[in-house]
Amino acid sequence: MTAGLAAAVVAAGPPPAPVLVPPWSIRPLSSGDADAGLVSRWMCEPHVEAFWHAAWPPARWAGELAEQLSGEHSRPYLVSHDGAPLSYVEVYRTPRDVVGRQYDADPYDLGVHLAIGDLAQTGRGLGRAMVRALAAGLAAADPRCRRVFADPDERHVVARRMFARAGFRSIGIHDLGHKRAELLFLPVYG
Repeated sequence: MTAGLAAAVVAAGPPPAPVLVPPWSIRPLSSGDADAGLVSRWMCEPHVEAFWHAAWPPARWAGELAEQLSGEHSRPYLVSHDGAPLSYVEVYRTPRDVVGRQYDADPYDLGVHLAIGDLAQTGRGLGRAMVRALAAGLAAADPRCRRVFADPDERHVVARRMFARAGFRSIGIHDLGHKRAELLFLPVYG
């Protein structure tokens, strides 16, 4: 949906697929049973549900994924490390999102929402390495992108620390309507 968006934001187009290099890989999620089931299972994990509030059954996730795939706002992906699924990731253009109303957004700014589904994969530096790889991969996919944003819930101390240790800079806590979040960005150069 592009109604009400500035011409430059519309011209920027939908978010690109990050270009990742080994040991990282990425693929678009589908609305099929296997992908919807995986995302549903991860979203039901207590460490994810506490901040995503999306512990939905696979059928509802199938609908959510289908909606993302049919629009231009965000794209859902599965990021893997050494071939093992690690994280659900949504890539979006921040000016098309509530995040873009919190700062002076450039039409090519990109944002990421992510959830590492397996708690055993957290606390090992994989998240920090993944967000760096994602930011570099987004810059490679769209050289016009100069900043990649994240908006972890202000209560999610682990995620906020992960982004900070990955080099993201804070622009403060903002009320996004559905949550209070710390907005962080990483300058990138395509």
